[in-house]
Amino acid sequence: MGNNRRTNGSANQKRSLGSRVGLQKATPPPRRAAQSAPRPAQTPPRPQQTPPRPQSQLNPQKPGYRPGAPKKQRRVTQAEQLRRRRRRRILGVLAVLAVLAAAVLLSVNLLFKVTAFRIENFDRTTPADTGIYSGEDILNALQIEQDSNLFGFSTAAKAQQLSQALPYLDRVQVDIQLPGTVVVKVEPATERFAVPYDGGWAILSDRLKILRLADSRPDGMLSLSMTLNDTFDPQVGSTVEPASYNSLLDAPEQAAASGDTAEPTPTPTATAAPEVVYLQTPAPEVLQTLLTELHEKNLFDGITAVDIADLSRISVVYQDRIRVVLGNDTNMEYKLRLAAVALTDPDQGLLPADRGTLDVSMTESDGSIKAYFDPGTAP
Repeated sequence: MGNNRRTNGSANQKRSLGSRVGLQKATPPPRRAAQSAPRPAQTPPRPQQTPPRPQSQLNPQKPGYRPGAPKKQRRVTQAEQLRRRRRRRILGVLAVLAVLAAAVLLSVNLLFKVTAFRIENFDRTTPADTGIYSGEDILNALQIEQDSNLFGFSTAAKAQQLSQALPYLDRVQVDIQLPGTVVVKVEPATERFAVPYDGGWAILSDRLKILRLADSRPDGMLSLSMTLNDTFDPQVGSTVEPASYNSLLDAPEQAAASGDTAEPTPTPTATAAPEVVYLQTPAPEVLQTLLTELHEKNLFDGITAVDIADLSRISVVYQDRIRVVLGNDTNMEYKLRLAAVALTDPDQGLLPADRGTLDVSMTESDGSIKAYFDPGTAP
């Protein structure tokens, strides 16, 4: 009995020890069935994929960078690099020019102001001969304000404006003188010619500028006959442009217009004279040359009428008693020299009481010119 107690006591100790440390009795696993389940089919191995290469970001500081999604950077050729350099160089030059232009414009607007006015003659002498106008009249017609931009107006346009507003200024020129002076050069006009037209008479200056209009011919002026354009409309302050009409040169055209187509008689080649080509001078130049030669020959003061209506038969009237026929403008100086002798030389020329026509337009075969006087009534 005593042994049984020891045995039970040890058994109780074991159980109490096992339960104390938490040991449990393992349950045997269930037995597998005799026939094992079929294994699943073996899947084929996946092909090994190459890891994608990381895309390189474009450097924003390099040429060719474009914002947005990263792109594959391409190789820039040398020609493209040269074009880009040239483009950058051109843009740089344009930027510099723009800055310079802005600086010049700013300096012109701020620095160059009109501070003074000066009126002078064309030879730069002062005081200026302004004719019937005063200096205040000229400055008022100029319409340039004090302290305005010195380069803010056209000098040519201002001269034209003055010439139209003040017709008795025969010549006007407007200049600028740095740093801020406006110079006005003037030449007064003189009533010289009286030109007839359909509505009356136009009074002209030496430069053929219309000074005023009149219903009848004024006394003490040269009567100027010239061919006017069909659209002639006299306006005070404007300049007259005479037409260059020549009856000899225009004769073939007039014959063709009238239907006259008669053929000329043929001339043998052996006896034909060399063809003379006449180059016509414009009427304004012919008139200027004629007036210059009349001054040099001391005939101008005695001239009462000038006729350049037909450039093939130019003539002047001396003292209202002798008409001098000059023909065309060829050898004008020689013709007027001969006429001056006939008109002013008391020994070799005409008498003070003679009246008629003096023709110095005939040229001899040897090139000399002879004068022919046809007495008659006053021209």
